[in-house]
Amino acid sequence: MNIHIDRQMSTPVYMQIKNIIKKQILSGEMVSGFKLPPERELAKETGVHRNTVIRAYEELIKEELITSSVSPRGYFVTYSQQKEYKKVTGFSSRKYPGALSYMLKDEYLQMDTLFSELFYNDGLAKSEQKVISLAADIITKNLYPREHLNEIVKELSSAGGFDWYGFSPAQGLLELISSIQGLLKRRNIHATSKEIQVVSETYEAIQFAAKIFLSSRDTIIAEEPISPDMLQAFQFMDVNVITIPMDEDGMETHYLEGLIVKYRPKLIYTIPTFHFPTSSVLSLSRRYELLELSYKYDIPIIEEDCDSVIRYEGTPVPSLKALDTMGNVIYINSFIATICPGIRTAYMVAPEKITRKLSMIMENTQIFLSPLNQYIASQFISRGYIYDSIEKICQFGRQNRDLLCRTLAATEDIDYRFTVPKGGTSLWCCINENINPKKLLCKAHELGVSYMPGNLFFPFRSKGDDLVRLCYGNVSPDELAEGIERLSEAVRASRG
Repeated sequence: MNIHIDRQMSTPVYMQIKNIIKKQILSGEMVSGFKLPPERELAKETGVHRNTVIRAYEELIKEELITSSVSPRGYFVTYSQQKEYKKVTGFSSRKYPGALSYMLKDEYLQMDTLFSELFYNDGLAKSEQKVISLAADIITKNLYPREHLNEIVKELSSAGGFDWYGFSPAQGLLELISSIQGLLKRRNIHATSKEIQVVSETYEAIQFAAKIFLSSRDTIIAEEPISPDMLQAFQFMDVNVITIPMDEDGMETHYLEGLIVKYRPKLIYTIPTFHFPTSSVLSLSRRYELLELSYKYDIPIIEEDCDSVIRYEGTPVPSLKALDTMGNVIYINSFIATICPGIRTAYMVAPEKITRKLSMIMENTQIFLSPLNQYIASQFISRGYIYDSIEKICQFGRQNRDLLCRTLAATEDIDYRFTVPKGGTSLWCCINENINPKKLLCKAHELGVSYMPGNLFFPFRSKGDDLVRLCYGNVSPDELAEGIERLSEAVRASRG
């Protein structure tokens, strides 16, 4: 077996061994029935203690990828990349029991604490100079469309203005739903008014969908890397998360059918366009493959599509919802980036029978959403202001993206590796240097710059020590250039 241990990584050695074997199993390199080396043999081969190998094997057993046998004696692969699958009579994705082998643990909460501290630039040791935040993936306040929003708000107080003092329908304000329909048509998503549910933000939308489809201990499949906030949200729902790897073309869908057969998930959660945090875009062929597997195994898909309009070049790839012919995709979008965070308005698109249930959940949990925010959003859209806002965001984002990539590429003494994103407001970057990630994080903050360490986006921080997420939507060009200079200085100081 070809297992290379990197002792400079913060990832425990047993987790490195486990991850390497898992990848070989999922890729089909180790087929079902393959016998793994005995504990002592693998320990000698890798230069580790036998107990380290035992612990790695135990983790693989927990995930039901291998089994320990007495006769014949040894460890054997049990994962099978089945191409055919016989459905149980009367099968519905809503009735399958969840796999119990991949439970979320307390480490996620620790990760999320650091994620929040970096996002809000709070809780870490104070820097002697103002911290430039490349950690928060938000739009700068300078781009908030204050003039247009103030215009709409002033009209509310005029005679005959909108009556925002009372209740609004649980499904959402009819004016906003109509405006959303117009937006969706531009994206080739044709939804009736009864197929749209207004919510306050995307996490709430996902929680509502989970209440309909998931029970305690059920399983979902999500892309890896994944937002720590989203992992914590699923943890609060008591849901098992099975992750699927990604490459430059998004989710590696050739692994998907094997994971479906193995774990029988009830939902697939994906961000196919400008994925968070990698900014990758799922290719068209993989979108069709994902939909085909969704139809074959009767598994709903949650598609989060908040950043797809922040595109700098290239032809847009149709959303999963636009390609969906069977009604399996629940589409989620938000106006936090394209209008402003304070509007706190998002929406879901799903078959009418689903939105009726979503409206009932809204009525039972919140009664209704603020009609004021909904009216402002509807007017902002119907007057065409949202398209001006998107254009300004794209101009600013393209300028900062180009500046960031040029600055990184021009730093000749540091091996920064990245793919230039075609949209979104963050860059997924590999620092191909011999550095300690904890030392780098502390040194960077000491020098006055923050970023998101890549290992935050992997369960148990088992990968990503050489990765960072750099956000460029919330800083001026001058701040961005200075922030990268400070980061590079921190990298130089953290070598060895």
